[in-house]
Amino acid sequence: MKISIITASLNRKEFIGAAIESVLAQKFSDFEHWIIDGGSSDGTLEYLKRYPHLKLVSEPDRGVYDAWNKGIDRATGDLIGILNSDDVYAPGAFDSCARLLTRSPFAQVVSGGCEIFQKGSRGNEIEMHRYQDPARYRLSLRNATLGLPIINGRFFRRSLFERFGPFNLEYPVASDREFLIRISLQGTTDVWTSDIYYRYLWHSGSLTMNAGSRTMLRGIEDGLEMIRATRASAALRSADREVLCDWRRELLAMRVIVCAVMKQRWKTLALAKEAMTIDPSWLLAFLRCGALAAARRVRTQLRTWRQSLKEK
Repeated sequence: MKISIITASLNRKEFIGAAIESVLAQKFSDFEHWIIDGGSSDGTLEYLKRYPHLKLVSEPDRGVYDAWNKGIDRATGDLIGILNSDDVYAPGAFDSCARLLTRSPFAQVVSGGCEIFQKGSRGNEIEMHRYQDPARYRLSLRNATLGLPIINGRFFRRSLFERFGPFNLEYPVASDREFLIRISLQGTTDVWTSDIYYRYLWHSGSLTMNAGSRTMLRGIEDGLEMIRATRASAALRSADREVLCDWRRELLAMRVIVCAVMKQRWKTLALAKEAMTIDPSWLLAFLRCGALAAARRVRTQLRTWRQSLKEK
């Protein structure tokens, strides 16, 4: 069983070494690691020469999903994993994945847990969040929308991309979610584990962890368009339609919250009015999402504060 890892990169010299080393640390017998670079100018390409095993493409692209598609087109492995240039795989992830597929040879996806961490002032790691409940991330329409999509904590059969196509570049912020929706609606089977497979590094330049408000709004609009497209193109079960209604309600709520955070008063009021017209029950989702966001912020600040006390 051969595993192909795809890493998109643009000016990530500071981080990409740890990502590469985390793949090597798997000590897996058969793998390849593709770096799809968008034309770095910070010394990344020179740095990558330290690793002769890498397969490298460096040319302009249309964003991270275009880079992933380029890597997938070139991959020769049975399985494909997506590793961000500033994140790392957890020890033993590849072996765990291989064992699960050996036991479940008909599964098309392996879904694992993830951890979010940041570096302290002394270089020590501070765990911010940990997700190890497969009920929240195993492959399903509900988890691809309302749960935890976690594209990086999964390994995919390469044949999935041959069958269902690449990441859709019409969704510049949330194409990974659209891919999971697409394959879950087609009844794609996965096997899952509570093992941590993936570790996200939370830092100031992280595209995943620190998406700006405008990027979040773009992602919300992507989601609303996905709902429209999915309803128009797929023969949905009533349970699937209910999930999409719940997700739309949550997206409408989050759109209002993000605009409020951006202090766009009139737009916030207009979007709230629009949401009330579309689905009056969005207000309950608004209250729930707001409470969850506040709780996450408090938890993050508390953990950071505790760590700062330990470092004194």
